[in-house]
Amino acid sequence: MTTKPIMSREQAKSLTAGSAEHYTSYVGPPAMYDFMGATQFRLLTTLGLRETHRLLDFGCGSLRAGRLLIPYLLPGHYYGVEPNLWLIEEAIRNEVGIDQVRIKQPTFSTNADFAVDHFGVKFDYIVAQSVFSHAGRDLITTTLRNFKNVLVPNGMIAATFGNVDTRPSGKEFEGSGWVYPGVVDFKTETVLSLIRDAGLMGALIPWFHPHNQRWYIMAHNIDRLPSPAKYPHLSGAVLNTEIPGST
Repeated sequence: MTTKPIMSREQAKSLTAGSAEHYTSYVGPPAMYDFMGATQFRLLTTLGLRETHRLLDFGCGSLRAGRLLIPYLLPGHYYGVEPNLWLIEEAIRNEVGIDQVRIKQPTFSTNADFAVDHFGVKFDYIVAQSVFSHAGRDLITTTLRNFKNVLVPNGMIAATFGNVDTRPSGKEFEGSGWVYPGVVDFKTETVLSLIRDAGLMGALIPWFHPHNQRWYIMAHNIDRLPSPAKYPHLSGAVLNTEIPGST
């Protein structure tokens, strides 16, 4: 395995988001590493994820969510896509452990072409947290279409998008390609249009996100999406803890 300079999790909290000096900072604000994994796990299980389901963690990074999802799911049911191999390696070494990998048998791909069909399986759930907040409409459209092709008939996708409404400029991103660590924002109607163009049905849900992003749920059929009457169960509220600030 390749190695990065040794730095403790506590020391890494002083790094900026996107810094390649540590596996927790490269994927976002390092002080939020634990929270962002926990909120994804909570959302997915609230939406119905159970140990028997197959899950695709798209842009799994250094396994912020994976370190919770891998032990929860049955062996061979967690799949992760992450182009940066060193992030997966560091997460296995420091967060998950080789023994758990042996027992739970997660499958990883380091492809950078936004493909998801090479695993040869269909997924019950797909999660993409802080992926589309760094991508142009071209990549988003391609990826969502790829998701549609590997989603089981009653499957569900949960993904975040940057929220233009909270930006002073109020301008959407008009560029293309991958802009990480830069961030991009879109209007709600734009996101829903991109989802429809991919042949999916989508809805904005009120699940809490500490950054300038919002959660959207997608499925093949609108009946699979939670109705507004269910939204009180989808707040993502966090009690008795202080959420670290971030940009």
